[in-house]
Amino acid sequence: MIRLTAGLVIFAYAAVTRDETWNFIGLGVYWLLDVVDGFLARRLDQETRIGAQLDILADRLLVAFFYLNYVTLYPQLIVPVAMFLFQFMGIDHYLSNQFMRWPIKSPNYFHQVDRGIWAWNWSPAGKLLNSAVVTAVLVLTKSAILGSIVCGAILVMKVWTAMRMARLPAPEDGWAAIPAPEHSATARSATAPTAEAPPSRTGRRRTASSGRAARYARPPRARARSSARR
Repeated sequence: MIRLTAGLVIFAYAAVTRDETWNFIGLGVYWLLDVVDGFLARRLDQETRIGAQLDILADRLLVAFFYLNYVTLYPQLIVPVAMFLFQFMGIDHYLSNQFMRWPIKSPNYFHQVDRGIWAWNWSPAGKLLNSAVVTAVLVLTKSAILGSIVCGAILVMKVWTAMRMARLPAPEDGWAAIPAPEHSATARSATAPTAEAPPSRTGRRRTASSGRAARYARPPRARARSSARR
């Protein structure tokens, strides 16, 4: 929240004053606090999935604010800036949140799912390519043509990433295939009658339904053997 608040205040001041220097100060504060925040979260083992989602959202807000300020000063860059914001706030935002489908903490760990996608998008080199290179090209050259070529290449890479990610096997199927334990102490205690009092009619119905549930929780072979014995 500190990074988001500080960045928004500085970018808002830069927008009101139309001051390019303050716009770059805001970008520097954003990058610095992003690095510090990620380092402390990993070092203190404070990484969370909700924190990763908030981080992704903060990145989009602050980067968009910087580029909107920048394009008001250099309107000839509207095409590459629009291309970059389209892929960063749209396609890349969607891709960055796909880590939630797997039991990982953030996109930084997507190499556990697909190393190629991770390398092009969330590895240190991938992050540099997707953000700093675009900024450097637009700021240093102020060329709409060169900026459009770079942003177009990144856009193609994001589309390729989305297509490759769509072909990944659904992790939910793997979780559903994990067999439940055949019996547990809780199930046994729930189905066993107590010695103090005989079970009521309602209790017998619950016990019977629990027995059926336990029987269908068993693997198919166990159910087949049980039917053969009967």
